[in-house]
Amino acid sequence: MAFILVWLVTEVIVKFIKYQKGTSLSTISAFTRTFDEDTALIPKGLYFDKTHTWAFMEKDGMVKIGIDDFFPHVTGLLTGIKMKNSGDVIKKNEVFLSLIQNDKQLNIKAPVSGIIKTQNKALLTNTSLINSSPYSDGWVYMIEPTNWIGEIQFFFMAEKFITWLITEFNRLKDFIAIMQKTNETKYANIVLQDGGKIKGGILMDFRSEVWEDFQTNFIDKFK
Repeated sequence: MAFILVWLVTEVIVKFIKYQKGTSLSTISAFTRTFDEDTALIPKGLYFDKTHTWAFMEKDGMVKIGIDDFFPHVTGLLTGIKMKNSGDVIKKNEVFLSLIQNDKQLNIKAPVSGIIKTQNKALLTNTSLINSSPYSDGWVYMIEPTNWIGEIQFFFMAEKFITWLITEFNRLKDFIAIMQKTNETKYANIVLQDGGKIKGGILMDFRSEVWEDFQTNFIDKFK
């Protein structure tokens, strides 16, 4: 009876956590594993930008946009987002989305210019969709593009994006190494795994100043 009681209590707690967080324990586990260009998800048929965002033109000429799985793996499980509203105008390389984890955030730049027709309202109540399904359920906006032909020439397709992504992972390792050599040495054992693999959610335990440095080096750099 005691065993059954403990089991029932555990089940209730797990279900409560899932309800409160809008995610599953498997999602949390998935984003604490190692992460590199070999494990990154890069669907074919999408256009990728150096802002770590993607775009896909639908048959009706509308463009669906979102972020790739680089940022969700770096930040770890997100706790909130800030979104633009339907009808808002966004411009390429201007902030169109903020990813929030507790008191820290990253401001993500738009891959294309246009008018927001639809926002993915599901993200407002279940932010973890960006972590678990950045290319499907975790899309961000549907927009009416205003300069698609002019801006598409700067995008990557899958193969070229992989090549560029390798340089991003190398820069990320260098960034981590610098943080470890300065005032973040206590995190040295949890950031890199054996063989130099990057641990998923590497920014989770770093303070906001490191997130600001990451913003400068990996987001604001590309304009």
